[in-house]
Amino acid sequence: MKLVTVERWDKAFFELFVEFRNRVHSQLPSSLPETLEDYERYFGPENPFAADYSWVGFMVLDGASVRAKAILAWRRDGAIGNLGFLDWENNLEAANVLVDAVLQAGRSTGLTSLKTPVDLNFYVKYRIKCPGGGKPFWGEPIYPDYYHDLFARTGFKEIGRWDTYKIQRLKGIWDYLVKRKKLAKKTDGSHSKTKDKRLRTTVRCVRPEDWDGELRIIHRLFTEAYKSMPEWEPISFPQFKVIYDDFKYIINSYYAYIVELRGEPVGFSINFADPLPILLRVKGRKLSKLRKALLLLQLRTNLSTLLIAHVGKVLGPQGEEIKGVQIQVSKRIQVITALMRTVLVTFQIKNSPSRRSFEERSQESYSEYVLYGRDLE
Repeated sequence: MKLVTVERWDKAFFELFVEFRNRVHSQLPSSLPETLEDYERYFGPENPFAADYSWVGFMVLDGASVRAKAILAWRRDGAIGNLGFLDWENNLEAANVLVDAVLQAGRSTGLTSLKTPVDLNFYVKYRIKCPGGGKPFWGEPIYPDYYHDLFARTGFKEIGRWDTYKIQRLKGIWDYLVKRKKLAKKTDGSHSKTKDKRLRTTVRCVRPEDWDGELRIIHRLFTEAYKSMPEWEPISFPQFKVIYDDFKYIINSYYAYIVELRGEPVGFSINFADPLPILLRVKGRKLSKLRKALLLLQLRTNLSTLLIAHVGKVLGPQGEEIKGVQIQVSKRIQVITALMRTVLVTFQIKNSPSRRSFEERSQESYSEYVLYGRDLE
């Protein structure tokens, strides 16, 4: 086995890198092929991450054939390494060569621990889906099942677990109506009709026509709402834009909301219809301008599965506590769910506050995910 490493953009290296990834993932019916351009935006000469992140790319070769590959990335002011963009054949020898090289590189740069799989940082992609679960949806971290065994056999331990759950629609709608009525009776609740008008929030749709402006608002809200998460890392707006700019083709403004207090954004509920079934129909095809326009229309009018993806809140402009963000937008969501075939709340930890927005009896487990880690000290 031969190990190849790079620490700066190398087109030939990444061409092999992408080819191997697509070959391994070709056995997964729901996997979409990646391209050289996908990697260039994170590691190319003009990428906005260069000021904050260092990285090393690894590839294990057996003759001319790639057997394993990964990228170890870390913030220059941090001590935790993100081992991501990782793929390997079901080959323990190659996996050991790769992991040994990663451990040596991590220790030499002063890292104290690793998390995997984390692609660059947690905003890009992290976690790995557990075997089984429901039908795949867009954005799931899906890999071949044998990856879990290789992580275990190369010394990694589970350090985090999440799940996606399905909302039983009729129960969910009834629970929402009951919960909203209860909240309205509370003097400090979001729906009290008698409380101080200065504390009443309003809900508006995300405006695609001002995408950059809306993305700046969402970036600020994400940063404030998620900074207490153990996986969180600071991220600049240019970096955030690279990761999320393509969402403008998927987002339907009627499904994504900003909550405001006296005109100031204080909460968000970013939801979208699962584009995976539509994208799989054009997988690997070169599209004409007309076909691209029709594809965009299909994405915007998609009624397959609603993914409740990101929910959070921040303090008001004068430190006000905002309550019941998900309940506040649920009146709109309930109309949409009546049209959708399935509704999924994605990537929740066991005690997530947003889980309490839906009664437990209306939640049905759908899929589970884990994160692996390893100390280097």
